[in-house]
Amino acid sequence: MRKCRNRICNNACGRKTARGRKYKPTNKHIVMGTRNMKKLVCAKSFLGVTTALLLGASAFSPTCVLADDTPQAGGDLVMVRSAPIQSFMPTLVAENGSIWALEEVFDTLLLPTEDGKGVQPGLATEWKQSDDGLEWTFKLRSDVKFSDGTPMTSKDVKFSLDQASNEANPFGFINAAIAEVKTPDAETVVVRTKAPFAPLPSVMAIFSNSIVPDNYGGKSAEEFAKAPVGTGPFKLAERTIGVGARLVRNTEYWQKGKPYLDSISINEVADGNTRANQLMGGQAQINEFPAYSSTQALRAAGGDVTLGVFPSSRVDFLAFNTTKAPFDDAHVRRAIASLIDRQALIKVILFGNGEPAGAYMSPSSWSHNADIKGLPFDLDAAKKELAQSNVPDGFSATISVESGDSDQATMAQIILAQAAKIGIKLAIQVLDPAALDEARQAANFDMAFTYNTTDIVDPDEIIRFAGVYDGGSHVQYSFYNNKEIAEKAEQAATLGEQDARKKLYDEIQALWDKDQPMVPLYYSPEIYSFSTNVHGFHPYVTGNYNLSNVWLSH
Repeated sequence: MRKCRNRICNNACGRKTARGRKYKPTNKHIVMGTRNMKKLVCAKSFLGVTTALLLGASAFSPTCVLADDTPQAGGDLVMVRSAPIQSFMPTLVAENGSIWALEEVFDTLLLPTEDGKGVQPGLATEWKQSDDGLEWTFKLRSDVKFSDGTPMTSKDVKFSLDQASNEANPFGFINAAIAEVKTPDAETVVVRTKAPFAPLPSVMAIFSNSIVPDNYGGKSAEEFAKAPVGTGPFKLAERTIGVGARLVRNTEYWQKGKPYLDSISINEVADGNTRANQLMGGQAQINEFPAYSSTQALRAAGGDVTLGVFPSSRVDFLAFNTTKAPFDDAHVRRAIASLIDRQALIKVILFGNGEPAGAYMSPSSWSHNADIKGLPFDLDAAKKELAQSNVPDGFSATISVESGDSDQATMAQIILAQAAKIGIKLAIQVLDPAALDEARQAANFDMAFTYNTTDIVDPDEIIRFAGVYDGGSHVQYSFYNNKEIAEKAEQAATLGEQDARKKLYDEIQALWDKDQPMVPLYYSPEIYSFSTNVHGFHPYVTGNYNLSNVWLSH
């Protein structure tokens, strides 16, 4: 997307002034360019219910999109980000840094819609549920090939779903309801579930159910992970651990004319200032998650770089290692939750681009429990909780932060200062992104910042991922284990009525809120900075981005 920087359109589109006044936007504006006149369509960054629930209509300025731009083929896109790519094996990853990269190489039967409220055709063109609710039949596209030229058939789909259903995989839980996958013919797949399972279409849109060749094309799983073959818009050309990966156009891609780009380089750059400098200097075209402190400058800068603010299901947390004393004590966790001033974090860290989090489910989901507001900032309440704990006189601990992430460093400093007021002595431990991931997976940390976004539109995934021990990464590596929550989540997934499921999800979030295995900090949009010659870049509410639609003007 190109953000309009013309003075007339900036005023008409409702950019906030220094005094906070805002012009009411209209739907369309005419802008005079230096060479010709172009029509622009101005659309708010947050739309409809998502806007009202998540951040409010006044939080973001609309984005102006050139309505008559025609995509241009060719070009090499460079994206810089701090998150490492752990693997290109769909069944083995659990972190967004890996997920969003591999989704450019692989496809799924269905895809989430951009607004995160439904699914749309992917490798399957149609699907239907049987009358007894136990079988879902998917019709496959007939013209799909893997990047090595091999035609895709139902045999590949069955192998992929069977592999993804292994309970040992991080996201194996997502397929727990599947009893059997059948292949009546080469273009038909039938998924039979153990009981009626409402989330099934959404489950077919998750990255872990990406379609790979039958028997990995004759390779071992380890060999395939190093040289993956998918049906997605790009294929892996090279990958260097700790450096990044380069993807090139898949000439066999089933969507004719796409992708537009020749290649994508995803470079891992831990330091936020270095990423910003590379973007400003033209060495990169997209900076994933620039520091919020830079957003005001990016909005005002003009030039060849702009700011993208996108609707999101993102929720940020401070996670505790609940296997380690004193964080195995809920009173300690609640004490720390009570000394966190979320409004201050939003002001200082997000520069107003967010809302305080209460329930662990995002307001973008119908499952969100709006009655849960989280523990309010209250030092007296924090002292009382600590007094009831096993360490009433306080303790020492560390907050692990990602190197180069100024937002995490600032949040840690704020929490450190408040904790000292009730006798908790915190130290900040700085680790590079890969080392931090490793420490969290090995339960070798005290506290660390984390976040999640939904990968599918049904709440079943995040309800389990952030609430159920066996739901992925053991509740985002907090290792929280509440069997009552697990039972309610299992029950909810079998129900067809949304109201009945919502009741159970409300109860789950209330139980989770009482225990505070992680402190929900804030609901926020996705923030990217990118060059003005980047078009069609629009991350979904689910957090992932479809780079097959992105093109560069030359």
